[in-house]
Amino acid sequence: MMQAAIKTEAGFRLGGVASKKPVSIRDLLQWAFRSECAQLDFDEIGSETGGRAGVGIEYVLMQQSILGCRPDGGGSSEPHHDADIVASALSALPDSVGGRSMAISIADLARVGQVPDWMPNAQPVIVPVDSYTNQHGCQAKTADSAGLGCDGWPKQPRRNRKGVIVHDAVSYCPVVVRPTVSQIARARRAYFAWWGALLELRASLQQQSMLSRFEVTNDMPELEPWK
Repeated sequence: MMQAAIKTEAGFRLGGVASKKPVSIRDLLQWAFRSECAQLDFDEIGSETGGRAGVGIEYVLMQQSILGCRPDGGGSSEPHHDADIVASALSALPDSVGGRSMAISIADLARVGQVPDWMPNAQPVIVPVDSYTNQHGCQAKTADSAGLGCDGWPKQPRRNRKGVIVHDAVSYCPVVVRPTVSQIARARRAYFAWWGALLELRASLQQQSMLSRFEVTNDMPELEPWK
């Protein structure tokens, strides 16, 4: 005889045994920090580890499991315990994948439902350094190439209508490349670093399997969304 499935807050309950809801690491982070308003607590890491260096996510998660909750001086509604576990795991992110600065960045992005700016559709473009607007529209400003020194051109002689030799400046348009190839590459390296930190966090949460409501799937954000 088939057992009835009863939907609960934690997922589905089959024959009295609750099944966890599958969730990607990014969706889990957004739920924890955006919906549940979880907070990073680096002081908690120090107190639980006694200030010892090299203590990983797994140790912090085990301490969370033993305690059953995160201490809170409160006054406001506390986040779901799973959200606290996610926040604790993120707070203990290893230095090898960015440490505290990466943890803060991940939490901030999760709160607004964004990914790092990898500069979509960015292409290096040559543009004038400066411009001005007149009755003919927007015009690029020029400069005297003599100011370029040995890379420029000296003033060129010519005879005017009166037959007098005059020297005219050779103008050029100073330009700049925006964005540069290095700026685009830096933005995409930052995206790779964020992606790698999520992979580390996903592996830790899957290995410890301490979440009561969720089961972290292998789903990850696109690795190279610019391709």
